[in-house]
Amino acid sequence: MVIAIIAVLASLLLPALSKAQEKARGIKCLNNMKQIILGYTIYSFDNKDDMVTLYLFARAPTNALFPGDVTWWVDLLRPTLQGTNIIKCPSVKTQFGIAMNHPELSAWSDQSRPKLASVKKPSESIPLADAGLVSNPRERDPDLWRETPRGEFLYWRTPTNRGYYDDVPHRPVPRHNRRSNCGFVDGHAEAKKVSAIGLQYFPGKDESGNTATGTQWLGGNGKYDPRWLWDLE
Repeated sequence: MVIAIIAVLASLLLPALSKAQEKARGIKCLNNMKQIILGYTIYSFDNKDDMVTLYLFARAPTNALFPGDVTWWVDLLRPTLQGTNIIKCPSVKTQFGIAMNHPELSAWSDQSRPKLASVKKPSESIPLADAGLVSNPRERDPDLWRETPRGEFLYWRTPTNRGYYDDVPHRPVPRHNRRSNCGFVDGHAEAKKVSAIGLQYFPGKDESGNTATGTQWLGGNGKYDPRWLWDLE
């Protein structure tokens, strides 16, 4: 009888405990995100207002977190960060779980070298977010996107990354109690519903009701939807 009561109590308490643990991990992740987004802005201050590139076509330094033939943004930001565990989402067992917007709010090779000052609404533009490989990319409601275990990488894609956005769908994910932790260009961080980022509104509508397909260097028409929180506008 006592064992049965203990089993019932455990079944009632474990879900609440799991939720509390995830809430704590979400808070830790948000703190990490705050530090990383500050590193993102400091990098710009130290590099003539250039946005950090997704990766440099230069061999990574010997002490790189991601060694290889290119130097990823993580290692480019390391001089502005204290320690190395700060950039990892604690809810992710592999990789970092925190990823950079590509190709809108990061530089890309010699094709796009945007300045931080070119962002029209820095408090509404998200270069960093909890992200992973989405297993149900055709789902229209981003709040229902499911993360593929161990599928995270160092970038998340915007819809203007045509082809790759659907074929290799690395996107923001609702990892922390149905929220994604996000870092904004102005240096603040907050947890948001993935649907609030506006990825589902593409093609979109500008303020005059015209079809908006975004930045011209990616084949867009130069018009932007105000619901997008992932672009320069």
